[in-house]
Amino acid sequence: MAARSTWSWIKKGGRPVQNRQIGDTINIGWPDYGRPEQSFTIVDLDQFGQVFRARVTDGNREGGFLVIYNCPDVVLEQLAEQATNTVGFRVIVSSLRCSIDGDVLRSFDYEWYPTPEYAERPRQLATALADLLSAMRGGGDSQSIG
Repeated sequence: MAARSTWSWIKKGGRPVQNRQIGDTINIGWPDYGRPEQSFTIVDLDQFGQVFRARVTDGNREGGFLVIYNCPDVVLEQLAEQATNTVGFRVIVSSLRCSIDGDVLRSFDYEWYPTPEYAERPRQLATALADLLSAMRGGGDSQSIG
């Protein structure tokens, strides 16, 4: 039965995701640590349908995340494994949940440092995940909406 519901989800694609822009405010929290959402400003982003990657700041420090909205855990795990093979670096789905504007999600984790050799990894992974998700649905290439 799980395979049938996963297939149904893949074909339908979940509910629409809010289109965001650089400069928008976004609220992020970590419910597993009891940390409520706080406001951040988006300083960089990629949004390909349900795939959303952002670099954010609170004015003092920066951080980032990569999530897929409306996606079952089993599909997230499959995508992480496929992405590892596609991009050539290890990708996992975090067991630590985050909340983004009230939606509780699991994010993708990968090695990243603020150095030139790692600079393209976030965008490369977001693009790869969007393409892999589209391929699961039997569609063509993903299209950015952000």
